[in-house]
Amino acid sequence: MNPTEAIVGTRVKALFNFAGVPRNTKGVIDEDYGTGVMVAWNLKDRPLPEGYTCFDGKPACITGILRDGFDKNTELHLLEKIAG
Repeated sequence: MNPTEAIVGTRVKALFNFAGVPRNTKGVIDEDYGTGVMVAWNLKDRPLPEGYTCFDGKPACITGILRDGFDKNTELHLLEKIAG
């Protein structure tokens, strides 16, 4: 994935295992913070709400959503853009 593809609402999958996120887990870029983006993961035990695309500001302790940040210049190669 490259920086021009890193847009809020874009569906992605993990190309590697991350802490608490197995390889091939799907997620959505839900926030752009300038130098990077946040991905909200759709986990079996912590699924994303239906139609989720954008961070609403509620903390994870309320929503249960696991999110990870990725630097646009050095970490997007860890993700793959997917359809829908």
